[in-house]
Amino acid sequence: MRYTITEGPNEGKRINIPDEFIETNMRNLDIDRKEAIELYLSDEGLLENEIVLELTEKAKTAGAGAKATGEKKARKAPERKPDEVKRAVIAALAEFIEGTEHVTDVEVTNIERMIAFALGGDRFEITLTKKRKPKE
Repeated sequence: MRYTITEGPNEGKRINIPDEFIETNMRNLDIDRKEAIELYLSDEGLLENEIVLELTEKAKTAGAGAKATGEKKARKAPERKPDEVKRAVIAALAEFIEGTEHVTDVEVTNIERMIAFALGGDRFEITLTKKRKPKE
């Protein structure tokens, strides 16, 4: 169907509106031919709808990144519980390494995880990893 726009910034412009679009929307939305034509023009951006323009401006002024709640919550750092078993293992290993010949600069860099030391001219680190129990 050929249609000439009679109002707005595109006044006088002639466009083709698919008959299938009009018929489908008239049937599915239970609207008349004029409303189906207005729906097509609005969808294609050829017809300005005051309500749509008002809502668009309102959305633009609301600010970028607005959340449904309106505010961002600060992320709380996870609280780790001390693992006494790992601490005991690291302490025992550090004590053993200190008592070994030719080992110097023994340092527990993380009390639950890592020991650094020097042997001869080389530097070493031992990292303790605790594995999770397998799922049954």
